Amino acid sequence: MRERSLKETLPKLTGVILLLFLLLILPLNFWLQLHLLHQGHMESTKEIFSQLEQLIWTTEAELASEEQEFKEECIWAADMVAYHIGHTTGDINDLDYVRELAQKVDVDEIHFFTPEGRIFAGTHPQYYGYTFDSGEQMRFFLPMLEDRSLKLCQDIMPNTAEEKEMQYAAVWLEDESCIVQIGMEPWHLQKKIQEESLENIVSGMLFETTGYLHVFNRETDTIVASTSRNIYGRRIEEDEEMPYEDGQIHMTHTSFQGDWYCVYMKPYKNYILVRTYKSFLLIKDVLGSTVFVTVYVLLGGFGIIALLRWYVQKKLLRSMDRIIKELQKIETGSLDAINIHTGITELEELLFYINQMLNSLCFNRNQLKYILNQAEIPFGFFEINHFYNKSYANSRMMEILGAEDYDIMDPEKQYAFLERELKQAEKDPVSESEGVYRYYRKGEERYLQIKTAEDPQGKIYYVTDVTYLWRNVSRVREESQRDELTGLLNRRGLYGHMNRLFELEEPLGFAVMLMIDADGLKQINDIYGHFVGDQYLKRIAAAIEAAAGDRSVCARLGGDEFVIFLYGFSSMDALKEQIHRIGRERGRTLEGCIHTIQFSMGEAFYPADGTDFHILMKTADERMYQEKKARKEQ
Repeated sequence: MRERSLKETLPKLTGVILLLFLLLILPLNFWLQLHLLHQGHMESTKEIFSQLEQLIWTTEAELASEEQEFKEECIWAADMVAYHIGHTTGDINDLDYVRELAQKVDVDEIHFFTPEGRIFAGTHPQYYGYTFDSGEQMRFFLPMLEDRSLKLCQDIMPNTAEEKEMQYAAVWLEDESCIVQIGMEPWHLQKKIQEESLENIVSGMLFETTGYLHVFNRETDTIVASTSRNIYGRRIEEDEEMPYEDGQIHMTHTSFQGDWYCVYMKPYKNYILVRTYKSFLLIKDVLGSTVFVTVYVLLGGFGIIALLRWYVQKKLLRSMDRIIKELQKIETGSLDAINIHTGITELEELLFYINQMLNSLCFNRNQLKYILNQAEIPFGFFEINHFYNKSYANSRMMEILGAEDYDIMDPEKQYAFLERELKQAEKDPVSESEGVYRYYRKGEERYLQIKTAEDPQGKIYYVTDVTYLWRNVSRVREESQRDELTGLLNRRGLYGHMNRLFELEEPLGFAVMLMIDADGLKQINDIYGHFVGDQYLKRIAAAIEAAAGDRSVCARLGGDEFVIFLYGFSSMDALKEQIHRIGRERGRTLEGCIHTIQFSMGEAFYPADGTDFHILMKTADERMYQEKKARKEQ
């Protein structure tokens, strides 16, 4: 049989197909006619968009002026309230007085903040206790705590508690004893905004009945203004990316409610100006002829493709099926050469290289088995191949997992044992990042490092017994987190425990951070020496650790500084009782020591004083030094 080259046959067939596809340029005729129809509309669209841009600019400028005037009015109102408070004898803690003052100044709300930024008085008692950190609206005024010369007025913001729009302004009282904040409902400004909105402006424009004018908001992806009421507020989902950057007018076509529209779009600020008009009636004839020719070409193309498919099916795919059936034998483990004559040059060349590959695989497989069986490899190797339905393991793997009589065990039982034991080990991770798992071999706790390589065909295990190394590493890690003198956690150990504790999903309950500073350590070291001082610290550490109880984390930061974190208490009373128990250690005589326990202690409660343990430590430390100072002054 004479071999036929695909290089000779396919170019001829491809040429015929390409010739047919060239006929598809006929839709270009449709595009050219459509382009001419819309050239005249492009110029009119430019003029319309220019007028609309001018209207938008003018409206935005007027609204910006109105908003600025209202802000100045709010600042003036805040100054008036501050003036009244500073020059009258009225009591700002008197709710009736404050509400009467609000009516005089014509504001809706008055709030008084402490110099630390907490509401302590005002017209709305429900807001007492709020701070500048209580929400996004309040955080706007945080800079006033740093700069007391500031007078701030924020933009109109929603008051979610009362479901209305409000504008707030704040100034410092003249004697800087508090911050005065007023709130005004901008109803007249909102009315102005509504009257001069794009919706009203565009809806009032006269436009042709065959088309519409829309304004699209980029940020909300909605139509915010339109000459068509039934499309206002509609969310736009674009199939193609809209032109947002160059400021030029772009044209496209779309259909809506059964009608075809020509669409012109132009970006302007945060908007996209859109003009549409019906075009289907104008191009109906062009569309009909173009569709007819296109269908004709498609039918001809499908016919040619069918002929080509028949040829490929008869000459090429039959030979490919024979080759595939031979390759499927590889699944059973057979690597015998494929002896098939196809009569096609390219397939004959492919079969040659397949047979070369099979010979190489057969050689490499036999060589690898010999090496793995003969060499004393320091790690276990186990392969599960689902594609070939085969498994293989070296003898070292059986030894690591403690299999008895593995050398006489049935291979299928060996592999079942290995797969079962490895899956069981993977359920007990010790360090997933390092791939270390806990494994019990004949009742003895061992540590295995398991690495895997997986693909759709199977999975390979690489296993090393790291028991001795891991135990040494664990011991060193534990020692590195302990204070050498007292046996408590050191700073590193404390941070590690606290990070893990605060990352738990379980609630911490009532909790407190205690900072403790041993009193008189320097005097003891100076008089009796550092050995006695060390004994003093060790006994203090033992005493406060015993008093702290089980639900605690105790650490020595260094020198005479200790930290205790109590958590998991069901009530504040129980927590405070535990704190008092630790405090009662003061004055207790230590066994074997001539000195009594003396220390200063500061506390910071979770979550009232903070939800981050670093903040709690800082707050407790500040309060500890305040107590130490007070004890010295006594």
